Amino acid sequence: MSTTDLPVRPDVAGFVDRVRDLLSDLPEEDRLELTEGLEADLADQVAEQGADVLGDAVAYARELRTAAGFDPVPGRRPSPPAGVMLLEQLDAARAWFDLQVSRPRVVSAWRVLVTLRPAWWVLRAWAASVVVALLWPGWYDYGLTWLPGVHPAIGLLMLAVCVVGSALVGLGVLWPGARTPGSRSLLARVVLLALNLCAIVSLPVINGELDQQSWSRYNQGYGEAELFMTESGVLNGGREVCNIAAYDASGQPLTGVQLFDQEGRPLDVRCWDQQARTVPWILGDVARWNVFPLAERERPARTSARRADLGETAFPVPDRATTPEVTHPLVSPGPADEPQPDRAERREKAGEGRETPRNDRRP
Repeated sequence: MSTTDLPVRPDVAGFVDRVRDLLSDLPEEDRLELTEGLEADLADQVAEQGADVLGDAVAYARELRTAAGFDPVPGRRPSPPAGVMLLEQLDAARAWFDLQVSRPRVVSAWRVLVTLRPAWWVLRAWAASVVVALLWPGWYDYGLTWLPGVHPAIGLLMLAVCVVGSALVGLGVLWPGARTPGSRSLLARVVLLALNLCAIVSLPVINGELDQQSWSRYNQGYGEAELFMTESGVLNGGREVCNIAAYDASGQPLTGVQLFDQEGRPLDVRCWDQQARTVPWILGDVARWNVFPLAERERPARTSARRADLGETAFPVPDRATTPEVTHPLVSPGPADEPQPDRAERREKAGEGRETPRNDRRP
């Protein structure tokens, strides 16, 4: 039973049109002879064996050329005839592209690129998500470096939506994609071509912008760190010091220790909300924040009336009651409660031990 009277399937018609385009460099008489009755033959085969029997149009055209004694690869690029419609021009460009990638030196690399097509879908989705993030209202300074301008959660959601959409288009499930290339409308082909070209062109631009923003973030972070170092008080391992527990050389805790730096300036211990959380020592009516330890409140007092109430204020209990005794080569060991003589006393005691001058011993 023949099926030549049945309407030609769109995929068969598209396949035959592609083959004819691939043979467009041949004389018209030869081209008609090679493709005459091709639609009917392929329609019968598809009806019996399914659409997979169509295979690759480029390979099929090459077999026809070889069987007819022509060069399997045309020596010149098939150019569309003047005045043809845009759809025919797209077909001609696609045919030329298929011919180029079917060349023996290119076909292996092209097959590898075809297997990497999902990676292109993801890359295309990332480019689209960056564009959407840039157009998103507002600007979030602490977003992802590779997806700036929006909160990380929103950025990841945008990327996920774009990846799914790009994959569905690539699989032909979502417009402008199509499962069979020959069945795609002119509008779908133009839109898909425009989207892919925009993604290709935007990738280096996006990369340059992200690189510039990375430097801006680095400079901003450096400036913030420098400002933090300038406005901070005493730092220990990069963390602010809010209080100090002092001990003497014998390891006993001290109270009311006044500390100054190497230039005689009061040691500036400053933390966030320090006035509400600690009570400083007083010199006259001036608060001295360089005398330690600072008394601490159980709850922050952020009003003058509450700061005047010292009922819940006490000196902090140090982590250690005592600390190991230390020595210094310039400090003589002695009882802790015995005051050390000052420099004048040491000179006076040293003078008592000297011999009386010779002229004083004269009668």
